[in-house]
Amino acid sequence: MSQQQGPAGAGMGRGSPAVRAGAISLAASVLILGAKLAAYLYTGSMALLADAAESSVNVVAAAVMTFSVAVSRRPPDAGHPYGHGKAEPLSAAVEGALVGGAALFIAVEAVRRLVVGSALEHLGLGMAISVVAALANLGLGVYLLAVGRRERSEALHADGLHVLSDTITTAASLAALVAVQLTGYAVIDPLVALVVGVNLLWAGWRVVRRSLTGLLDEADFALLERIAKALEAARRPQWCDIHQLRGRRVGRLAHIDLHLVVPRYLALDEGHRIGDALEADVARAMDDDCDFVVHLDPCRRVHCPGCTVADCPVRAAAPGKPVEFDLAHLTAPGPV
Repeated sequence: MSQQQGPAGAGMGRGSPAVRAGAISLAASVLILGAKLAAYLYTGSMALLADAAESSVNVVAAAVMTFSVAVSRRPPDAGHPYGHGKAEPLSAAVEGALVGGAALFIAVEAVRRLVVGSALEHLGLGMAISVVAALANLGLGVYLLAVGRRERSEALHADGLHVLSDTITTAASLAALVAVQLTGYAVIDPLVALVVGVNLLWAGWRVVRRSLTGLLDEADFALLERIAKALEAARRPQWCDIHQLRGRRVGRLAHIDLHLVVPRYLALDEGHRIGDALEADVARAMDDDCDFVVHLDPCRRVHCPGCTVADCPVRAAAPGKPVEFDLAHLTAPGPV
């Protein structure tokens, strides 16, 4: 097993762009929460309380996310030989659960307000504060998604989606207050809050479901396709065959293992040099840091028709069409 550093290698550590983005998210979330609480206190609006409740989750989630991103960027050590990358999907799962909790609180409070009623006041000032908070949230969400894509950060991506959903919540809250002003029906306020709660519950589930993909090591077919294309483009005659390809991504680290069939007459050190060259070829083609396990298999008669080794001293069958390194072939268990 070896680790190859791709273009992402420089982004690890406490000073990485992902960690800075987490710190910015935390600071911005605290300020936005303060603004939304002020808007609620001025107006007494249930919709604005729902908006503030979601932002309170943003603050906790941003703190957890910043810590998890910093942890996930640490290199492997004796206690964590596979690295710390799963801290990120774990953080995303926590954030999704927090969003779900906030959604339930909003729904319960909205139903209570529908029963007992509520009085709204100072709507103009509260709406103005909410507009500023919504614009700040929109900018923060777009920023987090951009950094999350660039840094391959599941936690940043989840936080960016949550912040953008918070912007939608604010927009719905503002629409409710406009409707109250135009119609005079205060019941619109808790009704919109109830709809917001249901939407947040769905958003929280989606975040949790996405994070479980990483925690449970589900197959990453997009990653496998990229590896297959890299292997086909870089193939060498000594690669008689490749099978049992597996791959998963945790944060920016792509774990790749495969079986490489090499000519059986090669010395062990030469076979390892071929394996090292394969790792370097794939790492150059990937946009991730790569951790490899390459198992060397000796060729057998069954490999001869698809083998491209010239002047092979042990060839037992005439060469035919070279084996194609597509996803179906690469992930197959190979000949028994």
